[in-house]
Amino acid sequence: MISGKAKIVRAFAAAAAALLLFILPRESGGAGGSAQRASAGFLDLIPDITRGLDLVPPKQHSAAASVQTLTVRNGSDAVTMGLEEYIIGVTAAEMPASYELEALKAQAVAARTFAVKHMVGELRCKSGCTVCTDPGCCQAFISVEGMRKNWGKNFDKYYEKIRSAVISTEGQVLTNEGELVTALYHSSSGGRTEDCEAVFAVALPYLVSVESEGEEDSPEFRSVKTFSNEEFIGIINEKFPDAGMTDPEADIDVWQRTDSGRIALIRLGGTVRTGQQLRKALGLHSTNAEFSFSNGKVKVTCYGYGHGVGMSQVGANAMAGRGADYVEILKHYYTGVELEHFGEAEEFWRLLVPGK
Repeated sequence: MISGKAKIVRAFAAAAAALLLFILPRESGGAGGSAQRASAGFLDLIPDITRGLDLVPPKQHSAAASVQTLTVRNGSDAVTMGLEEYIIGVTAAEMPASYELEALKAQAVAARTFAVKHMVGELRCKSGCTVCTDPGCCQAFISVEGMRKNWGKNFDKYYEKIRSAVISTEGQVLTNEGELVTALYHSSSGGRTEDCEAVFAVALPYLVSVESEGEEDSPEFRSVKTFSNEEFIGIINEKFPDAGMTDPEADIDVWQRTDSGRIALIRLGGTVRTGQQLRKALGLHSTNAEFSFSNGKVKVTCYGYGHGVGMSQVGANAMAGRGADYVEILKHYYTGVELEHFGEAEEFWRLLVPGK
C-alpha cells in the first residue's frame, strides 16, 4: 500500500512529468488541448457556498512557483503571495480572532488543505487564478491593512494570535487514504453537521454527519425570520412561479428531512423544492428550519449558519474551550483523516526544477 506522503509526492511527479513534456522540443504535426467538463447540474440548486466544488479541470501553472506561492484574485487584482501569508489572511477573515487558539489552528489547517488542493490542481478557482477572495467560490481573505482597520487597538494581540496559529501548524494538511481532502467548513451546524452527499450530491467518506456539542450559547446557533403572509406568498410565487401559493399554513409541507434534521424536500403550494432552494429564496441561515403560523405571519426558525458540511467553527471553538487540541478537533469533524506535511514535497521539486 502506498503511504500518504508517497501519494502526495506521486501527484507532484505526475505534474512534473507534464511540465517536462511541455518544455521538451516537439515534432511538427502534434496537437494539444484539454477537455473540460461542465459543472454538475446540482450545483445550480445550491447557494453560492460551494467552496470550490467545481468539477472543471484546472489550468496549468508553474510547478516551481506552486510549491512556494499562489496567485490570489482579489477583486480586479491578481496578487502572488506565499502560502502561509495567504493562510494568515484566510484564518483572520474566516474565524473570529477572539476564538480559542486551538480552534484557530484547526481553521488554519483546513484553510491550508483547501488552498493546497487548488495548488496541485485538484480543485479550480473560477477566476483563473489559484484561488480568489470570494467565499462563495474559495475562501474569504483579509489583508494586514484590513485587519488593522477591523481590530483597531487589538490589532497586535489578534495578529500575533492568528500568526501563531498558522506558523505552529505550518505546512500541515489533511489527507484521507493518502489523498488531500476537500476541507469544507461552516459557521455553525446547529448541533449536528451534515453529510456532504445531502448538500452537494457527492459522497465523501470524511465529510459525514457528526455531533457538534456546545453550540447552544452562540448567537449563530438560532435565528428567526418573520414574514407577513402577503410578503411570504409574494416571495415564493416570484421565485417559484409554479407554486401558486395562496395560504402559507396550508401550502407548506416538509416532505423529507435529512438525518441531521435539515429540510431535504418541501412542498410549496403546487411545487416541490429542495431545502437549498428554499434557503436561497428566503435568505435563511440554514436549511434546518421550522415553520410556525399566527396572526397573519410566517415565522421561520433556523438552527445553525451555513451548509453544515465539514467543520463547524462554533463547534470547534466549543471543543477547544473544553480542552481539545486542534488535531482532536480536525479528526472529529473530518472522519478518518490524517495530518501530513505538505512542505516535505519541496525537496522533490528541487531535484526536478532548475534553480530551485
